[in-house]
Amino acid sequence: MRWRVTGATETLSVVVRSLDLADAGWDAEVATECLDAGERARAARGTPAVHRRRVLVRAGLRRVLGGLLGVAPADVPLRTDGDRPHLPGAGLQFSCSASGDLALLAVSRDRPVGVDVQRHRDEDAGGASDEGWLAAEELARLRSLPHGRRARAVTRAWTQKEAMAKARGTGLRRFPVDLVTPIADRGRSAGLHLAPVRVPVGYVASLAAAAPPGPDVLVPVPLTPGGRP
Repeated sequence: MRWRVTGATETLSVVVRSLDLADAGWDAEVATECLDAGERARAARGTPAVHRRRVLVRAGLRRVLGGLLGVAPADVPLRTDGDRPHLPGAGLQFSCSASGDLALLAVSRDRPVGVDVQRHRDEDAGGASDEGWLAAEELARLRSLPHGRRARAVTRAWTQKEAMAKARGTGLRRFPVDLVTPIADRGRSAGLHLAPVRVPVGYVASLAAAAPPGPDVLVPVPLTPGGRP
């Protein structure tokens, strides 16, 4: 596997992969074989659909990392701190996200990275102004947008906040009102560069990274059953 270099030499080197979780070719039972005992136990805590998603996302992460490290997925030395996986000593930072039938995996060399994807519905975003996670300046920027663009901008803001929290290694332990987004597809916040990830219609996804990921929208390379890492 090669690194996708998204732009000039000063921009971030990152691998971004996608998984179509609805693909009937995925075999969760087979995918479980590369997980360790702790990963299997964590995946088992949930409904059958949740279990399947957790297995496929973690197996997919092992497959991508194994391709970069030159080892089998089962031999990737992942460690888990709480529910957050990490890879000591490998010089790789990574992030995962899943929503609906889509999962994204992002891996960066040495620098923090976070990715988040959300299924978008206008009706779900409509009440965001009353939920307390948008800062006053974000609400003002939203009000300045044409009405038809506001709902998607809300979902974009949420994915950016999630991606930033992942890149910072904190996760969303409370409403992220202090993570102020640009209310735009691209921008910078909390020392992180934000960029959109191209995903199917009905989804919104964002990447947060310590270095700019380049001028073009990131296009994930699909991870397919039986395909390359």
